[in-house]
Amino acid sequence: MSSATSLFRKSFVVLLCTVHSLWVSAQVIDPNLDPTAQQQNLFNQGLDSNRLETTEDWDNTSPRIYYTTFTSELHQLPDTSLSHFHRYRPRQPWWIKDLGNAGTAARNQFFDPALPIGLSLGYHIYDPYRLELEDLEFFNTTRPYSSFSGMIGAKAAQDVSVMHTQNINPDWNFAGNILYNSSPGFFAMQQAAQTGGSFSTQYKSQDQRYGLQLGFVYNRFRQQENGGITADSMLQENGDRMLIPVQLPATIPGGLQAATTNSLRDLDLMLSHHYAWGLRDTLYNEDSTSISYRFTPRFGLKHVLHLHSERHTYKDLAPDSLRYDFLAAVNFGGRDSVFSVQNWMYVDNRFSLNGFLGKADALAAVEAGLGIRADRFVSDFGFGDQDREASLSNYVFGDIRKEAVKEKQWNYGATARFFFSGPAIGNFEIGGHMGKDLGKLGQLDISLSQRLSNAPYAWNHQKTRYYERHYDFGKTSSTTLAGRYYLPKYKLEITAKNILLTNYLYYNSNIEPVQFSSAFSVLQLSARKAFTWKVLTLDNELAWQQATPNAPVHLPALLLRHQLRAETYIFKKALLIAGGIEARYHTPYYSDGYTPYFNQFYLQDEQRISSLPECSVFLNFKVKRFRAYLLTEQVQQLISPNIMNAPGYPAENFMFKFGFTWILIN
Repeated sequence: MSSATSLFRKSFVVLLCTVHSLWVSAQVIDPNLDPTAQQQNLFNQGLDSNRLETTEDWDNTSPRIYYTTFTSELHQLPDTSLSHFHRYRPRQPWWIKDLGNAGTAARNQFFDPALPIGLSLGYHIYDPYRLELEDLEFFNTTRPYSSFSGMIGAKAAQDVSVMHTQNINPDWNFAGNILYNSSPGFFAMQQAAQTGGSFSTQYKSQDQRYGLQLGFVYNRFRQQENGGITADSMLQENGDRMLIPVQLPATIPGGLQAATTNSLRDLDLMLSHHYAWGLRDTLYNEDSTSISYRFTPRFGLKHVLHLHSERHTYKDLAPDSLRYDFLAAVNFGGRDSVFSVQNWMYVDNRFSLNGFLGKADALAAVEAGLGIRADRFVSDFGFGDQDREASLSNYVFGDIRKEAVKEKQWNYGATARFFFSGPAIGNFEIGGHMGKDLGKLGQLDISLSQRLSNAPYAWNHQKTRYYERHYDFGKTSSTTLAGRYYLPKYKLEITAKNILLTNYLYYNSNIEPVQFSSAFSVLQLSARKAFTWKVLTLDNELAWQQATPNAPVHLPALLLRHQLRAETYIFKKALLIAGGIEARYHTPYYSDGYTPYFNQFYLQDEQRISSLPECSVFLNFKVKRFRAYLLTEQVQQLISPNIMNAPGYPAENFMFKFGFTWILIN
């Protein structure tokens, strides 16, 4: 047993004892959320051991906990559902495929290209794991609230996170979160690790005219590169998967540390504050013994400061000339190494005027302003060699937003941003969405967006001491039309999306970035339906997609996911359990390959990926605010070889995992 695992398990025992000694009887309280906000867990609501009540009194002994985000003022509850709790990273899409180890480079099999406008660095292979500013939670709670989570899995895999939030006063809250996960993997030199954290605080003045939100997010990913196994046929043999030869060498012959590594570090800091003028009403209770105030804004000023820093590092401490012959004819010496660091940083200031239309419970916010952004790229090749690029850009923007805070209200929004100076001149995004709660007829949402974006820096500049490639790619255009219909009575959700792309960027089979100038589209349809009978639920999801012929994308036509579970209380309703089986399957297709030399996926048409369904068996249970799960994954591997996630990269072996989350409210 590794020292890290031993330390983690000892810490877990101490944590259980500590939390038990601090156990309190208060329950998480629903702050009377609007029905629209409560749809955040459409199919995961199930049974819950929390008994929800409502209180408006700050000094009441029952806590009241909810959160908002940078992009939405709707009150949302912390997730306490049990049916999918064993998927301890619920924000990841179902269709993500990694390199056969948690935390390694991953891609979405259900086509979803990342196309940010303005300048960018261009690494999105760790996006499924990344903490994002737009998802940062700004809490409001009447009691200190903490969450402790952990996971222990096969091969010393571990995942730990701690979150704490509390209000300094009724108008000022802060929250902090740290996480760490590490997984050595089942194959040689496959270690992947993530360190992350976030901090958020929000403040509103007593007269509600001034508001401030400050958010900070940090991510660091490090991945050892083995280049994949040398032959899939070796998976037919029983034995230690660590002994299967891999493509890339260790730092020393026979060593356990890969000579080739990729790492990505990013951090974001955002400060948003505003001041508003409007109408202030005095409200009395029925017997006039209590007074409260309600402020309805009509006009305001807003400033947003956003700082972003990103750093990608590639190292190869044992390069071989034959491995790099697709780039250049290089003769490496005994002490040579390949090293490349790309740094990107920008400072973005936005100033805007804000107007508010409508009644207090149905406000539509209108915003228009000017942005000033300074970008800087620095490439370091070792030995003091550097390339630098700095620029200043200006853009105008506007937004309209109305959220549904009551039943049967419309929600709608529109946004526009246009760069009129700097290297991103001409970049723009325009979009809009609207939705309606139709009561018994369900919920309908539609959206449309269009954007024009520059090619990322890392795609235009590829350089080390030994080789360099430079490109001048044009701007990429994308148009997306999407619709969603949800019918809660039948637990049915249907979505449709069409993505139209021009000048699409991708890596070809020669591991070279190229641009496809012709327009092509990808049509996507998906449906989700849950059948419930007594304590049994059969949750089904189907996704279908098709690209225009000759498009430079390879996609599985059909993706299926099914979960059969039983969920019920036992021991006089003291314990809630949810257990069952899951299966995921995709039709055969030419999956993208992966290149460690650029930390990117590339198009290939030599190896077709097909496999048995991926099966899991789980048991989740919950006692008050303690949730835990027992999970066995890749069950089909007991009767067949490892399935292939990508050419050269098999999925994990059959494995066990144990995880928990313990919520503490003081």
